[in-house]
Amino acid sequence: MLYFENNVEKMECVQCHYQQTQTDKEVTQASRQSENVIGVFKPE
Repeated sequence: MLYFENNVEKMECVQCHYQQTQTDKEVTQASRQSENVIGVFKPE
């Protein structure tokens, strides 16, 4: 089953309920350019 939710394209298998989402290319490009990892937090 293919549908849109909050302007995000979503796909779900009707047998096993596996879900996959896909955003617009404009959104992906904008969010990936400014993404940086500063460090990893490991609570003790």
